[in-house]
Amino acid sequence: MRSIDPSISTDVPAAHVLDDLFEGLTRLGQDGEPVPGVAARWETSADGRVWTFHLRAARWSNGAPVRAGDFVYAWRRTVDPRTASDYAEALAPVRNALAIAAGRMDVSTLGISATDERTVRVELTAPTPFLLSLLTKSYAYPQYEPVIRAHGDDWVRPEFMVSNGAFRLQEYVIGGRVTLVKNEYYWDAARVRLQRVVYLPLDRAAQTERFFAGDLDFTESFSAEQTAWLRARLGAQVVSAPYLGNFVLGINVTRPPFAGNRALRMALTLAVDRETLVRYVRQGLYQPAWTPTPPLPGYQPPVPAWAALPEAERHALARRYYAQAGYSASHPLRVELRYPTDSDNRRTYEALAAMWRTNLGVEAEPYNEEFRVQLNERHLKKLALFHYAWIGDYPDPLTFLQLFQTGFGYNDGGYSNPRYDALLAAAGSEPDSARRLGELAQAEAILNEDVACIPLYYYATRHLIRSYVHGWTSNIQDRNLSQYMYLQTPGGH
Repeated sequence: MRSIDPSISTDVPAAHVLDDLFEGLTRLGQDGEPVPGVAARWETSADGRVWTFHLRAARWSNGAPVRAGDFVYAWRRTVDPRTASDYAEALAPVRNALAIAAGRMDVSTLGISATDERTVRVELTAPTPFLLSLLTKSYAYPQYEPVIRAHGDDWVRPEFMVSNGAFRLQEYVIGGRVTLVKNEYYWDAARVRLQRVVYLPLDRAAQTERFFAGDLDFTESFSAEQTAWLRARLGAQVVSAPYLGNFVLGINVTRPPFAGNRALRMALTLAVDRETLVRYVRQGLYQPAWTPTPPLPGYQPPVPAWAALPEAERHALARRYYAQAGYSASHPLRVELRYPTDSDNRRTYEALAAMWRTNLGVEAEPYNEEFRVQLNERHLKKLALFHYAWIGDYPDPLTFLQLFQTGFGYNDGGYSNPRYDALLAAAGSEPDSARRLGELAQAEAILNEDVACIPLYYYATRHLIRSYVHGWTSNIQDRNLSQYMYLQTPGGH
């Protein structure tokens, strides 16, 4: 049994379930790197803009063959404005995807086609080094058109869903468990050893309690403050590793007090003591963040010069910006810190409020609310400051930087800068990898200069895993397909 943590985000726990239910042209291997999925092999053109994928004899969970047209249908549905997908822009590397999502072109012009029932042709705007990783994501899965047309939004119910992954959906109890069973029609079913996977939506405290009670084999997370206590009692069953995610404080730059007030935004980011936050609140598990993009091979993030200042100098500079913004001890900034209900989040935001109060005199009030409520208010741009953690889709800076692109579905702070957009557009059509990363670094430097958000730290994974769970490996994306796992108790079961 595996837990999922709905207090983190609805997207991340859902992704783990979807990874078990569906499979794209590629899937993730045990090390987190892309390997052949429905596509047994592929080739690419000399300029890297056209990819041809050759499908294996895969089948849906109802026994029907998976066809190239199932990918064409799904990708078009993702970018179709009528679908109203918040994440349609994720397929931006595919030719015409952005124009279609913006309603400027017809979905039939998307750069994907089926040259025959077992061949998918993908046309890109420019060479895309992270393409094979992107194709493992849910927005690139195939979809079974007959069941969607027959049942509309209800196609996701257990009695209707048709999937093509290692497992199929047997039961979904709202607010309760999600039960998957082995898909006997899966093309690699002979190597799938688990017969059933049960996901339980539990907060961190409940996950730890259920683990000690023997009810869980694998937890999504545990409370950071319990790290030392858990390691003393569970030893190697406590697992942590670097994770492709950031924890930033979102800023609404479209409304007071932050609209047109860069000085205030600078004051707040300068007044945060990130090393202290990581050491004492996150128990040393995470890394301090000075810029949105976590460490990635080959990419040099543009760390702001002020990050090297001694603490006293940085605080003094923060106070000068605070005064420049029009605030003082007699006229302090009063602001709410909105965050999803969770004990770890509460401690982070209480520490943040204390730092601002001590270093600037800001009166910040942490305010927790149910995640879906907070997410809706973010999307409507009602919040001035808000929880804005993000888990990357693939190991490339773009997965973090596109969040601040004008008009992007998750640009909840309303940030917009034509120079920034132009650099992202240039990187999107740049064939040279080094120049492309350089353009992305220039774009990120603009984000830092504009203080579009306040980076706090980079994530690490936190799992409790039974010693008899095998087939699991830490990877930067923390995506662990259940099809690789098996249980081996001392008795050999």
